Amino acid sequence: MKKICIVGAGAIGGLIGTRLAVAGDVQVAALARGATLAALREHGWRLRHGESLLRAPAIASDRPAELGVQDLVVIAVKGPALADVVARMGPLLGPQTVVLPAMNGVPWWFGQGVAALGAAPLESVDPGGRIAAAIPTAQVVGCVVHVAASLPEPGLAQQNMGQRLIVGEPAGGESPRATALAAILARAGFEAEVSANVRYDIWYKLWGNLTMNPVSAITGATTDRMLDDPLVRAFC
Repeated sequence: MKKICIVGAGAIGGLIGTRLAVAGDVQVAALARGATLAALREHGWRLRHGESLLRAPAIASDRPAELGVQDLVVIAVKGPALADVVARMGPLLGPQTVVLPAMNGVPWWFGQGVAALGAAPLESVDPGGRIAAAIPTAQVVGCVVHVAASLPEPGLAQQNMGQRLIVGEPAGGESPRATALAAILARAGFEAEVSANVRYDIWYKLWGNLTMNPVSAITGATTDRMLDDPLVRAFC
């Protein structure tokens, strides 16, 4: 995997893109627009981590055809924007391109191959099956992001805590491509691991989000403060 494109160079996308670019053994491009595109063209990839500022040159465009077919496409947009984004991604995808959705929430492919969930798309996630039609599940490797990041300004990601990325095949088990992908992420400084059941890992994180995030929104407290309080922790 020598050509990688980040789709959605916000906090998480910018973090992943910068670390991959700084590692230096792959070509990292960004599909971006507006202020983010302008910042990437002017400053390149940037990631603030503690007192350090990591930087690397960036190839950035708002036109997928200019970037061409990639070996790996990392999607790091917000869920509601995904259907519109994938409709434009065609020029990035070849028959062997791996798609890694580095996103929160239930992915569009979650029910595929699970008899209890049926064969139809998850309408709440992928109305009309538009995403599934644009990105074959066979090209997807699942991902769970255990990293906290923010975006102080367009094109500048800030890593707040965590280094862990879990990847795994939607069908379960291990595969050479998942192992190779984890190795690329590990060389970029992530605690990367391959899961034999990535659905479990996705659901486990959602379970944590379900119990912690509403309390954080109501109280304004950060996760560490909530976990340090025995009563709040028990409530969650």
